[in-house]
Amino acid sequence: MIDNVQNETEKTGKHSVMGFVLMLVAVASLVFMVPVYMQNCVNSLYGTLYGLKEKSSLLHREILLKDYEINKLMSMDHLAKFAERTGLGLNDVPVKIMITGESRE
Repeated sequence: MIDNVQNETEKTGKHSVMGFVLMLVAVASLVFMVPVYMQNCVNSLYGTLYGLKEKSSLLHREILLKDYEINKLMSMDHLAKFAERTGLGLNDVPVKIMITGESRE
């Protein structure tokens, strides 16, 4: 009977050591996996950042093109050509507008 008690204490001692070793291995694997996970997260964020920068530059380019188009449409040459096509007479002799009110002489 004494042999059975000693065998049981040895078994429980071996089980506790084995459990401790397994816990140590699990914690060590988590400690080594966390930096890899964090690096993957950082890489995905950088990918998103560069994608958004590219979209931003394309939108900025479109804005500049629209500004250029607006300036071109507002130029006097373009307005003169438009006036000739529509018959507005933009280049006709200007008409003097009479000033109403007191004269400042």
